[in-house]
Parts: sequence; C-alpha cells; structure tokens
Amino acid sequence: MQHTYLTTRDRLENYFDSASRDAWSQLTSNEPVSFIRNLVRKGREKMQESILQILPNDMSGLRVFDAGCGTGNLSRLIGDRGAEVVGVDISQGLIDIAKSRSSENKNLRFFAGDMNEPSFGNFDYVIAMDSLIHYDAKDIVTCLSKFSSRVNSSIIFTVVPRTPLLTLKLQLGKVFPKSDRSPVVAPVSERDLINLCKSMGRNEVKKISRVKSPFYISESWELKPR
Repeated sequence: MQHTYLTTRDRLENYFDSASRDAWSQLTSNEPVSFIRNLVRKGREKMQESILQILPNDMSGLRVFDAGCGTGNLSRLIGDRGAEVVGVDISQGLIDIAKSRSSENKNLRFFAGDMNEPSFGNFDYVIAMDSLIHYDAKDIVTCLSKFSSRVNSSIIFTVVPRTPLLTLKLQLGKVFPKSDRSPVVAPVSERDLINLCKSMGRNEVKKISRVKSPFYISESWELKPR
C-alpha cells in the first residue's frame, strides 16, 4: 500500500501546487467558470450538502478532521455549526487559499501535510470528501483504518463508484476535455469496498448518497468504528 499511496499522494501534490492551483481556487469560489467546471462545482456543492445532512446541526464542542480539505469550503461550513475543525491537505498552495478565506473564523486551523499523520490528534468526526477518490480501494481502506483509530463517532468519506460507462470513459481518456482534465480518479466497486472494510474488523459501513452529473459522480459513505 505504502508505495502506491505515496506515489499518488506526491502526484496530487505536484498537480495542485502547479498551475492547477489557480483553477482549483476559481472552481471553489463564486467566480465564473467554464460550463464543464460549473457542472463539477454544482456536483461538489450537492455532495457537501449531503455530508452536512449527516452531521449534527449544533456541533459546539466537537472536533472535526477535514482530511484533504482543499481550499476549506466544507471546513468553513462545518465551523459555522460551532465545531473546531482541523483541515489538512497535501497541497501548500490550497492550504494558503483556505487560510486566506477563513482568517476571521477562530474555530478553523489549516495545515499542509499528509492526512494520515497521527500527530493531528483525535476527533469526533473525520470527513474525507473527494480526497480519497484518486486512490485504489486497498489504499482507501488503509486510510480509513488509520482514521478509525483517531475518531470517536464516524468517518464520512466519498468514493467514485465503478460503473461500466465510467470505466469505458476512463479507458478512452475522455472523462474531461483536455483543458479541464484533473488527476485520474480510481473507481471503486461497492462489493470490494464493503469487503475490505469488513476485513478491518468490527466496523459498520453504509452508503449514504450518490451525486451524479455528466462530469461529476461521487458516493458518500459512513464508517462507524465499533
């Protein structure tokens, strides 16, 4: 796992700390974007809403770890509910944007680093929205196992579901036009995900929702360590 995880992690760091930083900053803002990126933005916003519906409305006194927080959009929404949020992303560039957009909220702290680093501490919830979608199923579950040792309530994460159409598009390299192409996602089958989560031990895992549009597809899942 370690080799494939580190290879993918480093590739993502290079991608988001390159010229793509500005594109990602624009995508996660209210600025005008291309038609395709607007569809991706709307899909991500729907997924954020889905995750927020799982969390308590009043999160005062709770600690949340936003694993792969990007520019911090979801962190800020969770912080607005009173939670103390620690957001971590491998990209220093995205963390810089998150900090600049969140300077007035003292409940939020952002760090550049590896989301699997245990020194960030323990939390009531761990959120990993679209931060695991570039890793294969075994790497995803290994990350979940590491999160589970640091969480009190549950881990809410997203994956890209494996569908015949998406598999074909990935093989043809036509998921996105070249100018809008992001790092390749790694679709995961529901059966593989459930079986691998079961192999971690006594954990309860269930699918929460699916958000689908022509250029965005993602499923939210919840894992509760027992």
